[in-house]
Amino acid sequence: MFQKDRSSTFGGKKDAPLRKSDRRRLRDRAVDALFIGGNDGSSDGVEQEEWIARAEKLLDDAIVAPKGGDVLSRKLKLAGGEHATLFLRTPSTGAPPSDSSVNATNSSNLSYDDIMKSFPTMWPYHRSTQPILLEYEDNDRKVHLIPLLPLLAALPPPMPSPPLRKTTPATTEATSASTTESTNNKDDNEERKYRIPNIAVHAEVSKYLCRGADLMRSGIRSFPTPWTLRQSKGLVSISIIGNPQVVAIGRVDATLFRDYCYPKNGKRNNNTNGNEAAVDLTGPGKKGVGVMIVNCYGDDLWKNGLPPKSARNSGGAAVGNPLGGGNYDDGNFGNLGFVDGARVHPILEFQSVDDSDDDEESGYDENADEGDNGNVDEGTSEGAASEMAQLNLSEQSKVQPDEQGPAPVDHDGILTKAFYASLLQLLCSKTPLPMPVSTYYAKHLLAAVPITSGESRRLDMKQTSYKKIGPFLKEMQSDGVITCGASKDGKDKCAFLTGIVKNNPDLVRFKREWKKEMEANGGGDLSMAGAGATPQKTKLAVVDLYIVPRHISDGLQLDRDAVMATNAKTDERKGTGFLTKTECRALIENYIEKESLVDPNGKGRVLVNGPLCDALYRVSKKNKQPTPTEYPTSVKRKELIEKWMERMDSGHALVQMPGSKILNLGRGAPKPVDIEVEFRQGNRRKFLTRIRGMEEYGIDGAALSQDVSHRFACSSSIETAPVGRPALKKGRVELVFQGHLSEELTALLTGDAKISSHGGAKGSDYHLPKSVINVVLRKGVSARKKR
Repeated sequence: MFQKDRSSTFGGKKDAPLRKSDRRRLRDRAVDALFIGGNDGSSDGVEQEEWIARAEKLLDDAIVAPKGGDVLSRKLKLAGGEHATLFLRTPSTGAPPSDSSVNATNSSNLSYDDIMKSFPTMWPYHRSTQPILLEYEDNDRKVHLIPLLPLLAALPPPMPSPPLRKTTPATTEATSASTTESTNNKDDNEERKYRIPNIAVHAEVSKYLCRGADLMRSGIRSFPTPWTLRQSKGLVSISIIGNPQVVAIGRVDATLFRDYCYPKNGKRNNNTNGNEAAVDLTGPGKKGVGVMIVNCYGDDLWKNGLPPKSARNSGGAAVGNPLGGGNYDDGNFGNLGFVDGARVHPILEFQSVDDSDDDEESGYDENADEGDNGNVDEGTSEGAASEMAQLNLSEQSKVQPDEQGPAPVDHDGILTKAFYASLLQLLCSKTPLPMPVSTYYAKHLLAAVPITSGESRRLDMKQTSYKKIGPFLKEMQSDGVITCGASKDGKDKCAFLTGIVKNNPDLVRFKREWKKEMEANGGGDLSMAGAGATPQKTKLAVVDLYIVPRHISDGLQLDRDAVMATNAKTDERKGTGFLTKTECRALIENYIEKESLVDPNGKGRVLVNGPLCDALYRVSKKNKQPTPTEYPTSVKRKELIEKWMERMDSGHALVQMPGSKILNLGRGAPKPVDIEVEFRQGNRRKFLTRIRGMEEYGIDGAALSQDVSHRFACSSSIETAPVGRPALKKGRVELVFQGHLSEELTALLTGDAKISSHGGAKGSDYHLPKSVINVVLRKGVSARKKR
């Protein structure tokens, strides 16, 4: 439920403190959620009453908080659209009790009863605010209150459910005979003292739970009885074999709950041990979801409840976990088997509860249910208690931090960072959208995955909580980062990436963080936004610039700094007189406003005074155009601006993208790269292709000749003084290639492989503007069609 980042704060408003009366009511509801019913007077009820009394004292201090602290409520919107309330407990005030710290060295000598009696009776978290309860309303408008892991970690571990196993016919017959009469008369509302039932799983399953997966039926190794499961209304806790502390809490899948508890036309299954039905529905080889996880170690609730790193390692007095061997403020609920929100290791020696037919290996006595004088759950409790008594803490099986191996890879974090980095790259390169999601994933997202020295790209989509790119993009669309389009048949709602929301707060925040990171690393390019992604190839662009003629600027007495571009945004243009279209238009706009030339009698018209008329309409003696007999006194503003732009001298800037770095400024049009195709001498079926002018854009002629020959499998030659051709500047060459290569050379030089169908044009290292490519086909030479 909270496996995705920010899911514990999505739609949440400011946390509000609860009143004392609300706290008391919340405390009573929490007791009802944790302890189902009352005591039935069984032999083990006295022991249970003792730890239940300690647990209720803890709830009093956690929720009623008579000794300081506060309980906050936060309104949330869950992933399924349900509205929920999250209750949080602020850190305890004051220093922890001097006798509350239990270390791992002396806990190995404690018995099970000692451990149950050693759990704290006061709220043990002193360094961070922790979530304790979740209240939400399901689709049937039923309100549920679920205790969360920080609260469950402070309580004694749950009694384990019986292991899954096939029972023999004799055992099943004897058990049914001794319990049928009492179970048929037992009602679900009969008061008994039992905790939320627990399900045991193998340690390997914990890594999938920590990643956000639900518990599958095949991973279940013990299951509560139908009566117990009905009492908890499907709410169960999950722990691993060898570490009884709760690692997750959730609800049994509705289909499994119905098939297990009401298998015959809605009638209750009152089987005492429930093993026969549980083995048929859960365990190895079974398919489907077993438990829908609400809160799990490693999810977003755990991340938001983590104390600062400095506080975790600060030492000092802290409340110790008598079972886990650590302290509650270490970020792992005081359990040394809990590893960085990634998985859980066993910390106890145990006898196997796996599905085996050998009773001695499993440690579970099937005959424990016999002779229980009609008590439905007494046999189950005795078997579970005897099994828990065999779990002795062992120093050798403790998981030491130094032996935990390499740190787990945060694939969700890698995916998110690569996603935002790829969006910045798309915006920089002005890649046209929409784009198929498959193309975006293969060519852009994976290319932006961060890498470290000596390692390959390490994003494994299957290891993320999303499993596929589609659900991830849908979540990003719901967050307002991107827009997606559906396929033609409408089945795939996220088939195309159609747009990027540039002003999205998350994208803007990532860009700022990236800039700080690049500045700390000595600067960089926006194409490196993936923090280790492959650098995006640069390309060139030609930008039209304008120069104000001297006689116009002097005649109109324009601002000298504005004319010379003194305040230009780029250093390369400052003081050069090369103006952008916006800056050039601003000159005439300022002049109109300064001289008050707005025509009051005509909407959108401008008066033409003497200097402006001379600048725009007077013909110099050098021009052989006829002199007009009359000059306008009032013109439309649009026509005036167009005439103004026509009177400007042209210029250009060669710009490297991305980054908008100006490489060259020049008057007039940019120098062309001429590609000329002609017939070979004496042969009207074969062609020669000539190219010159590439040196103007930093391309070495000899290197280009070799590259083209290799890509297109053609012969080439280099000429420095071609016969019968225009002369070349000093240091310039003309390349001659065999064949009609106008399209291929255009595709190669511009970096646009779509221009040519030849595969050699792909992966080009040249990115010249298309506007500088000048293709000339000599007489009789036709343009080639794409194959």
